[in-house]
Amino acid sequence: MSTKEIKAQTQPAPRYTKDQLVEAKRFTTSEKDILTGLLSPEKTYTLDEAATVITTFKEKEV
Repeated sequence: MSTKEIKAQTQPAPRYTKDQLVEAKRFTTSEKDILTGLLSPEKTYTLDEAATVITTFKEKEV
């Protein structure tokens, strides 16, 4: 394995604040609304964690 491959495996996923995620172009308007309502402003989240919050909310029974 090269040094670059080893670094890629050991680096933690970047974390973002609620405001950064809500401003991201990655999410649709409705997904941003979900994040606004469910994420805590004091915590940071990975993109995977944010996507999980959205998916869990969308799959809830009404």
